[in-house]
Amino acid sequence: MRASTLYGVGLTAEHLQEIATLVGRGGCPIVCGLPGDACVRIDGAAVLAAGLDQACLNEVLDRGAGACIEVGSLDAPAAAECVRRAAGWTLFLSLTTASAYRLPVAHAVVAAIDGIMSLGQERCYDIELALQEAVSNAVIHGNLAVSSLRGPTLAALDAFSCDISERLADPALANLRVGIAVSIGDAEFTIEVIDEGPGFVPKPRAPTTASGRGIGLIESLAAGWELLDDGRRVRMRFAR
Repeated sequence: MRASTLYGVGLTAEHLQEIATLVGRGGCPIVCGLPGDACVRIDGAAVLAAGLDQACLNEVLDRGAGACIEVGSLDAPAAAECVRRAAGWTLFLSLTTASAYRLPVAHAVVAAIDGIMSLGQERCYDIELALQEAVSNAVIHGNLAVSSLRGPTLAALDAFSCDISERLADPALANLRVGIAVSIGDAEFTIEVIDEGPGFVPKPRAPTTASGRGIGLIESLAAGWELLDDGRRVRMRFAR
Protein backbone atom coordinates (compact mmCIF):
# COMPACT_ATOMS: atom_id res chain seq x y z
CA MET A 1 0.00 0.00 0.00
CA ARG A 2 1.54 3.29 -1.11
CA ALA A 3 -0.77 6.33 -1.01
CA SER A 4 -1.21 8.35 2.17
CA THR A 5 -4.78 9.53 1.55
CA LEU A 6 -7.47 8.03 3.77
CA TYR A 7 -10.95 7.70 2.29
CA GLY A 8 -13.99 7.16 4.46
CA VAL A 9 -17.30 5.69 3.30
CA GLY A 10 -20.15 6.22 5.75
CA LEU A 11 -17.82 7.84 8.30
CA THR A 12 -17.92 11.42 9.52
CA ALA A 13 -14.96 13.70 8.83
CA GLU A 14 -14.33 13.87 12.58
CA HIS A 15 -14.18 10.10 12.93
CA LEU A 16 -11.92 9.76 9.91
CA GLN A 17 -9.63 12.51 11.21
CA GLU A 18 -9.41 10.80 14.61
CA ILE A 19 -8.32 7.56 12.95
CA ALA A 20 -5.79 9.41 10.75
CA THR A 21 -4.28 11.09 13.81
CA LEU A 22 -3.97 7.76 15.64
CA VAL A 23 -2.31 6.21 12.60
CA GLY A 24 0.23 9.02 12.69
CA ARG A 25 -1.10 10.68 9.55
CA GLY A 26 -2.68 13.70 11.18
CA GLY A 27 -1.58 15.93 8.33
CA CYS A 28 -2.48 13.57 5.49
CA PRO A 29 -5.44 14.22 3.21
CA ILE A 30 -8.73 12.68 4.32
CA VAL A 31 -11.69 12.38 1.97
CA CYS A 32 -15.26 11.52 2.94
CA GLY A 33 -16.67 9.32 0.21
CA LEU A 34 -15.04 8.06 -2.97
CA PRO A 35 -14.44 10.35 -5.98
CA GLY A 36 -17.69 10.94 -7.84
CA ASP A 37 -16.18 10.01 -11.20
CA ALA A 38 -16.05 6.21 -11.27
CA CYS A 39 -13.02 6.38 -13.60
CA VAL A 40 -10.86 8.14 -10.99
CA ARG A 41 -8.29 5.75 -9.50
CA ILE A 42 -7.28 5.73 -5.83
CA ASP A 43 -4.22 3.53 -6.27
CA GLY A 44 -2.70 2.39 -2.99
CA ALA A 45 -5.05 4.41 -0.79
CA ALA A 46 -6.74 3.08 2.34
CA VAL A 47 -10.52 3.08 2.39
CA LEU A 48 -12.38 2.76 5.67
CA ALA A 49 -16.06 1.85 5.33
CA ALA A 50 -18.60 1.92 8.12
CA GLY A 51 -20.07 -1.25 6.60
CA LEU A 52 -19.51 -3.24 3.42
CA ASP A 53 -21.82 -4.44 0.71
CA GLN A 54 -20.87 -6.04 -2.59
CA ALA A 55 -21.07 -2.80 -4.60
CA CYS A 56 -18.80 -0.94 -2.16
CA LEU A 57 -16.26 -3.77 -1.97
CA ASN A 58 -16.08 -4.09 -5.75
CA GLU A 59 -15.77 -0.35 -6.33
CA VAL A 60 -13.01 0.07 -3.75
CA LEU A 61 -10.92 -2.75 -5.20
CA ASP A 62 -11.70 -1.92 -8.85
CA ARG A 63 -10.32 1.58 -8.27
CA GLY A 64 -7.03 0.20 -7.03
CA ALA A 65 -7.21 0.79 -3.27
CA GLY A 66 -4.39 -0.76 -1.27
CA ALA A 67 -6.59 -1.38 1.77
CA CYS A 68 -10.29 -1.89 2.40
CA ILE A 69 -11.18 -1.86 6.07
CA GLU A 70 -14.71 -2.39 7.31
CA VAL A 71 -14.85 -0.39 10.53
CA GLY A 72 -18.00 -2.04 11.87
CA SER A 73 -17.79 -2.10 15.66
CA LEU A 74 -14.08 -1.20 15.80
CA ASP A 75 -13.18 1.79 17.92
CA ALA A 76 -10.82 4.41 16.49
CA PRO A 77 -7.59 2.88 17.93
CA ALA A 78 -8.46 -0.57 16.54
CA ALA A 79 -9.33 0.91 13.12
CA ALA A 80 -6.04 2.81 13.16
CA GLU A 81 -4.17 -0.41 13.94
CA CYS A 82 -5.75 -2.02 10.86
CA VAL A 83 -4.51 0.88 8.71
CA ARG A 84 -1.00 0.48 10.14
CA ARG A 85 -1.04 -3.27 9.46
CA ALA A 86 -2.14 -2.64 5.88
CA ALA A 87 0.96 -0.57 5.13
CA GLY A 88 3.20 -3.62 4.68
CA TRP A 89 1.05 -5.32 2.03
CA THR A 90 0.20 -4.87 -1.64
CA LEU A 91 -3.46 -5.36 -0.76
CA PHE A 92 -5.07 -5.69 2.65
CA LEU A 93 -8.66 -6.32 3.68
CA SER A 94 -10.14 -6.43 7.18
CA LEU A 95 -13.81 -7.15 7.51
CA THR A 96 -16.30 -8.64 9.91
CA THR A 97 -17.10 -12.33 9.99
CA ALA A 98 -20.66 -11.54 8.88
CA SER A 99 -19.42 -9.68 5.79
CA ALA A 100 -16.79 -12.30 4.97
CA TYR A 101 -19.56 -14.92 5.07
CA ARG A 102 -22.05 -13.15 2.80
CA LEU A 103 -19.82 -11.30 0.31
CA PRO A 104 -17.86 -12.79 -2.65
CA VAL A 105 -14.60 -11.66 -1.07
CA ALA A 106 -12.37 -14.25 -2.76
CA HIS A 107 -13.64 -13.27 -6.22
CA ALA A 108 -13.09 -9.56 -5.55
CA VAL A 109 -9.56 -10.08 -4.21
CA VAL A 110 -8.48 -12.33 -7.09
CA ALA A 111 -9.93 -9.85 -9.60
CA ALA A 112 -7.83 -7.13 -7.95
CA ILE A 113 -4.68 -9.30 -8.17
CA ASP A 114 -5.47 -10.08 -11.80
CA GLY A 115 -5.68 -6.35 -12.48
CA ILE A 116 -2.14 -5.95 -11.18
CA MET A 117 -0.42 -8.93 -12.81
CA SER A 118 -2.80 -10.54 -15.36
CA LEU A 119 -3.22 -14.09 -14.10
CA GLY A 120 -5.38 -15.49 -16.87
CA GLN A 121 -8.82 -17.06 -16.52
CA GLU A 122 -7.80 -20.57 -15.46
CA ARG A 123 -5.35 -19.38 -12.80
CA CYS A 124 -7.90 -16.90 -11.50
CA TYR A 125 -10.35 -19.77 -11.03
CA ASP A 126 -7.81 -21.95 -9.16
CA ILE A 127 -6.58 -19.14 -6.90
CA GLU A 128 -10.11 -17.99 -6.17
CA LEU A 129 -11.07 -21.54 -5.21
CA ALA A 130 -8.12 -21.84 -2.84
CA LEU A 131 -8.81 -18.43 -1.31
CA GLN A 132 -12.50 -19.17 -0.92
CA GLU A 133 -11.65 -22.35 0.99
CA ALA A 134 -9.29 -20.41 3.27
CA VAL A 135 -11.89 -17.69 3.91
CA SER A 136 -14.62 -20.27 4.56
CA ASN A 137 -12.38 -22.05 7.05
CA ALA A 138 -11.58 -18.75 8.78
CA VAL A 139 -15.26 -17.84 9.05
CA ILE A 140 -16.94 -21.17 9.81
CA HIS A 141 -14.33 -23.22 11.62
CA GLY A 142 -12.30 -20.27 12.92
CA ASN A 143 -14.37 -17.33 14.15
CA LEU A 144 -17.70 -19.16 14.41
CA ALA A 145 -16.07 -22.35 15.75
CA VAL A 146 -18.58 -24.57 13.92
CA SER A 147 -17.49 -28.19 13.68
CA SER A 148 -17.16 -29.88 10.31
CA LEU A 149 -20.26 -31.30 8.67
CA ARG A 150 -20.51 -34.95 9.68
CA GLY A 151 -21.90 -37.23 7.04
CA PRO A 152 -23.60 -36.49 3.69
CA THR A 153 -27.14 -36.53 5.09
CA LEU A 154 -29.82 -33.86 4.97
CA ALA A 155 -30.10 -33.96 8.77
CA ALA A 156 -26.36 -33.32 9.14
CA LEU A 157 -26.51 -30.49 6.60
CA ASP A 158 -29.50 -28.97 8.43
CA ALA A 159 -27.67 -29.06 11.76
CA PHE A 160 -24.53 -27.58 10.20
CA SER A 161 -26.49 -24.71 8.59
CA CYS A 162 -28.37 -24.03 11.82
CA ASP A 163 -25.12 -23.85 13.78
CA ILE A 164 -23.77 -21.26 11.34
CA SER A 165 -26.96 -19.17 11.41
CA GLU A 166 -27.19 -19.23 15.20
CA ARG A 167 -23.59 -18.15 15.65
CA LEU A 168 -23.83 -15.42 13.04
CA ALA A 169 -26.78 -14.06 15.02
CA ASP A 170 -24.44 -13.52 17.98
CA PRO A 171 -22.94 -10.01 17.54
CA ALA A 172 -19.82 -10.99 19.48
CA LEU A 173 -19.04 -13.67 16.86
CA ALA A 174 -20.40 -11.84 13.81
CA ASN A 175 -18.09 -8.89 14.55
CA LEU A 176 -14.89 -10.91 14.91
CA ARG A 177 -12.41 -9.99 12.18
CA VAL A 178 -11.24 -11.78 9.06
CA GLY A 179 -8.13 -10.40 7.39
CA ILE A 180 -6.86 -11.03 3.87
CA ALA A 181 -3.36 -9.82 3.04
CA VAL A 182 -1.66 -10.02 -0.36
CA SER A 183 2.03 -9.48 -1.08
CA ILE A 184 3.22 -9.52 -4.69
CA GLY A 185 6.90 -10.16 -5.35
CA ASP A 186 8.99 -10.67 -8.47
CA ALA A 187 8.78 -14.46 -8.57
CA GLU A 188 5.70 -15.26 -6.51
CA PHE A 189 2.89 -13.78 -4.52
CA THR A 190 1.42 -14.76 -1.18
CA ILE A 191 -2.07 -14.53 0.24
CA GLU A 192 -2.68 -14.79 3.96
CA VAL A 193 -6.06 -15.28 5.61
CA ILE A 194 -6.25 -14.46 9.31
CA ASP A 195 -9.04 -15.17 11.79
CA GLU A 196 -9.63 -14.58 15.49
CA GLY A 197 -10.88 -18.06 16.34
CA PRO A 198 -9.49 -20.56 18.87
CA GLY A 199 -6.99 -21.95 16.36
CA PHE A 200 -6.55 -25.57 15.34
CA VAL A 201 -4.06 -28.28 14.47
CA PRO A 202 -5.00 -30.33 11.37
CA LYS A 203 -5.87 -33.93 12.11
CA PRO A 204 -6.40 -36.86 9.76
CA ARG A 205 -9.89 -36.62 8.30
CA ALA A 206 -12.40 -39.29 9.09
CA PRO A 207 -13.80 -40.83 5.89
CA THR A 208 -17.31 -39.73 6.89
CA THR A 209 -16.40 -36.06 7.28
CA ALA A 210 -18.29 -34.12 4.61
CA SER A 211 -16.77 -30.69 5.22
CA GLY A 212 -13.51 -29.27 6.53
CA ARG A 213 -11.61 -30.46 3.45
CA GLY A 214 -10.35 -27.03 2.46
CA ILE A 215 -6.74 -27.67 3.52
CA GLY A 216 -6.40 -30.56 1.08
CA LEU A 217 -7.82 -28.43 -1.72
CA ILE A 218 -5.51 -25.53 -0.86
CA GLU A 219 -2.56 -27.93 -0.90
CA SER A 220 -3.46 -29.08 -4.41
CA LEU A 221 -3.91 -25.55 -5.82
CA ALA A 222 -1.13 -23.52 -4.18
CA ALA A 223 2.62 -23.80 -4.81
CA GLY A 224 3.01 -23.97 -1.03
CA TRP A 225 1.12 -23.24 2.15
CA GLU A 226 1.60 -23.14 5.90
CA LEU A 227 -0.40 -22.61 9.06
CA LEU A 228 0.78 -19.95 11.48
CA ASP A 229 -0.39 -18.43 14.78
CA ASP A 230 -1.70 -21.77 16.06
CA GLY A 231 -3.85 -22.24 12.97
CA ARG A 232 -5.37 -18.74 12.95
CA ARG A 233 -3.44 -17.73 9.85
CA VAL A 234 -2.96 -19.63 6.62
CA ARG A 235 -0.31 -18.47 4.16
CA MET A 236 -0.60 -19.57 0.54
CA ARG A 237 2.13 -19.09 -2.06
CA PHE A 238 1.57 -18.92 -5.81
CA ALA A 239 4.09 -18.58 -8.64
CA ARG A 240 3.77 -15.48 -10.80
